[in-house]
Amino acid sequence: MEKEVPPSSEQIKRLKALQGVDCGVFTLSVFSTLEGHMRHLLNGSISNQTTFPDLVNLYKSRYSVGNPKEYQLIRNIITNERNTNSVRHRFENLSVEEAKAAIYLLSEFANIFKLPNKDQLAKLSTSLVNWDNRKSPQETALELEKANRELKRLALENSDMTAKVDELESKQKELSSLNTKLKALQEDYDEQITNNRKNKEKIDELRRLKNEAEMENRKAQETIQEQISKLSDAQSYIDNLARMTSYTRTRYDYEQSLLRLTREQESIVNQVKFEHDFLVKGSAGTGKSLVLLKTLEKLIQKKDGTSFKLITFSRSLEKYNKYVAQLMNIENPIEEELITTSENYTGKIIADAFPGKEFSYDLFRCLENEEVVSGNPLGKEIWTELDKFILPKCISKKEYCDEKINRTGMKKLPNGTDRNKIWAAVEAIFAEWDKMDKISVQYANYKVVSEIDKGEYTIPANLKTDYLFVDEVQDLTVTTLRLLKYSVNKNLILAGDNDQSVYQPGFAWTKAGIDVVGNSRALNVNFRSTIQIQEVAEKYRQLMKGFDKKNRPETFRIGAPVELHEEENQAEAFESMLDSVNMCIQSLGYEPENICLIAGKRDYLSALQGLLKEKLDLESDFVNSEDFSFAKKGVVRLATPQSCKGLDFPVVLYYLDHRAHFLNVYDEETADKMNRNMIYTAITRGIELLHIFMLKDSNSGPVDDLRKIIK
Repeated sequence: MEKEVPPSSEQIKRLKALQGVDCGVFTLSVFSTLEGHMRHLLNGSISNQTTFPDLVNLYKSRYSVGNPKEYQLIRNIITNERNTNSVRHRFENLSVEEAKAAIYLLSEFANIFKLPNKDQLAKLSTSLVNWDNRKSPQETALELEKANRELKRLALENSDMTAKVDELESKQKELSSLNTKLKALQEDYDEQITNNRKNKEKIDELRRLKNEAEMENRKAQETIQEQISKLSDAQSYIDNLARMTSYTRTRYDYEQSLLRLTREQESIVNQVKFEHDFLVKGSAGTGKSLVLLKTLEKLIQKKDGTSFKLITFSRSLEKYNKYVAQLMNIENPIEEELITTSENYTGKIIADAFPGKEFSYDLFRCLENEEVVSGNPLGKEIWTELDKFILPKCISKKEYCDEKINRTGMKKLPNGTDRNKIWAAVEAIFAEWDKMDKISVQYANYKVVSEIDKGEYTIPANLKTDYLFVDEVQDLTVTTLRLLKYSVNKNLILAGDNDQSVYQPGFAWTKAGIDVVGNSRALNVNFRSTIQIQEVAEKYRQLMKGFDKKNRPETFRIGAPVELHEEENQAEAFESMLDSVNMCIQSLGYEPENICLIAGKRDYLSALQGLLKEKLDLESDFVNSEDFSFAKKGVVRLATPQSCKGLDFPVVLYYLDHRAHFLNVYDEETADKMNRNMIYTAITRGIELLHIFMLKDSNSGPVDDLRKIIK
């Protein structure tokens, strides 16, 4: 009679009996149950020496059902099973949260691979109710909190920890290689002894040689083991870090698998009635983009002939929203230009308004030798005034000269400055630009809004839409927003966070012609980042002048502590970043595409791109490059704080050097706030792991404040 395929009903009863008694033994038993099932089916293809990772990978290759969840599930099973080594070898305990992670993995495995007795296995999953409600584990995670404290201690006491981990991995591979070599030698000598069993002298010689080879090999192993023992801190560090990241990753995957909004998010989607402009606010990671996509889906499902589009500030966020929309199975998510950039959307309008003109992002300087321009009170700063204030804020002559509008964020004008003389220069420049075949996009947007205001231009119906969904609205200029408002037949549905504004030094909805009074709602639950990342980000956000006090995000997922790496120079910082990339891939089981390197300058990222290829043979790409795809595997992500807005990554490694150079055009207070906004944006991209790299002598206020928070 053929033996029943495990897990049997009796085995599941035993698991149920262990649940809640001893989390360590229970978690070990869950993975033993999985191993028993796989060994039963693979019996003729494996031996007792087959390792757990090899067993799982062989099972997947043999019994894959083509489910897209398989790949990540298998990786999560391998990394989580590793955490049971402390139970198996030292009889240590694990947390309730880790036991829940094991239950979830068993349940997913049972559903995908059609394990027997699925209904009984499902009863084990009732303990996941806290995860369903996205609640913080609190007392159920005491063991994980201990691991977290140990990680902090080890990182503080070992500034070169990633290098030590790299050395440990190298020594362990060397030891494994010696062990493999020893087994091969022993098998070879044993075979020779068997073949020469009638020749006593030959047997004695072979035994002597075998003994010498064994002694030499074991002596070499002892030397390496002694070296490994001196790296005990690195072993403890990587064990605890692997434990934290595997738990965090598994819980995040579970939450993503629910395929539903949180109650808070669902409530806001239901409150959007499309009768007014509507704003969804929230700190980083609260799911503003998701709410926007779900609201768009609601409109799609009406099928009433309504027209709509979703636009984003950046190309990288456009690609990301298309990618998420596909994952959510939103109907027609990538229909031609349903999701596009604000640049592409408004570009069609200005092309229609100014036929025959070419457009550029350069602000063309002209008339610099003419007295009207060269003699204006601002001198050469007239170009900064145009680029950073008049054009993006859609400032009129009346506002500038008669009402003397407050130049928010700009350096103060000297007392007695004649604004009329400045505006005379502005009008002369405008007149000269109008004669050119190529004009700047900023001026084109400004001019078309002015013409619409005066009734000189009407946006054609084919370039308008009923509803326009706008993501990361805080980084669009007032002029762009006014143009967007003119382009809709009905209303705008907006999502944004002023604390992440990295371009606008001041913002007013009324100036943009948008009314969201009484029609804005805030998201307060961060479901992206771990508690540890969120705590650092929130402490930093509260140091930003004018931060949104109504945003009080909460989070619930425990993770590894945020780590600070202080180096003597840029070369050492980049080397440390590469060590961290290698550790994440080799020791923690992350894929290259899970990792994003963020830096303030594209030049830095280009240098890191070369080093990744040269030192680690890893491909990498910028998230805003023309042919970048979020679905592409095996490619490390590269981003600036500007290009990573709205995105998230399991691992973020952030090189923070100094304030952005373009901030010099603003007054000190505004420049400081915008620099902090960029840092805040970068540190809130991480889902599971955040490491920050800076130079020891970096002493600017925004950088030093972050250093103090982490330390």
